[in-house]
Amino acid sequence: WRSFTAWLIAGGTLVSAAAATAPFVHPGLLHTQASLARIKAMVVAGTEPWKSGFEKLRSDPQSAADWKLRGPREIVNRPGDGNDPMWTDCNAAYQNALMFCLTGDVTHAQKAAEILRAWDAALKRIVGHDAQLAAGLYGFKFVSAAELLRANYSGWTQADTAQAKTMFREAIYPTIQDFATFANGNWDGACLKAMMAIGVFCDDRAMFDRAVEYYLHGSGNGAI
Repeated sequence: WRSFTAWLIAGGTLVSAAAATAPFVHPGLLHTQASLARIKAMVVAGTEPWKSGFEKLRSDPQSAADWKLRGPREIVNRPGDGNDPMWTDCNAAYQNALMFCLTGDVTHAQKAAEILRAWDAALKRIVGHDAQLAAGLYGFKFVSAAELLRANYSGWTQADTAQAKTMFREAIYPTIQDFATFANGNWDGACLKAMMAIGVFCDDRAMFDRAVEYYLHGSGNGAI
């Protein structure tokens, strides 16, 4: 939550009017190109805590370039059918995309792209009691992975970006578009993060601003 708040607020003041109308920079979610370069340099130099943090990332099974897809699914129900395949595959997509950016090993990019292409082509709806959490948490990971690949992997095409945008808009966004005013604040937080991420990936300023407006003035527990 702190990192999410820091994303919105810089130096104790909200983003300036100029920044609020400037084009989005890609990658522009959890990682910028500068931050990726800094992490990589720290890892190469063996500087802590970057070195041990990277080792934890690398040793995680969901970071493996030979990850076996658990999905995709056309309909995902949290906590029912399709939930486990989606959350494990979204982790693997993001972690492999990050591993590629930090190591240059193209097999990680290929795996992340394989996962994203499969889910982007298949997913239609997210349903169930915890649908907002699934769409918010898992959707954010998928968008973050796609954002890294679009900016760094030559094998990721414009067609891949277009297909990802369609899935994010049509399968993820409808579930989070009204946030989760009935639930605890972390549900709203999940919706907000995913909505902002989709806005950035799709270069959709209106969508991004809608999430910011809710964060500032919304009726649910996720607003400040």
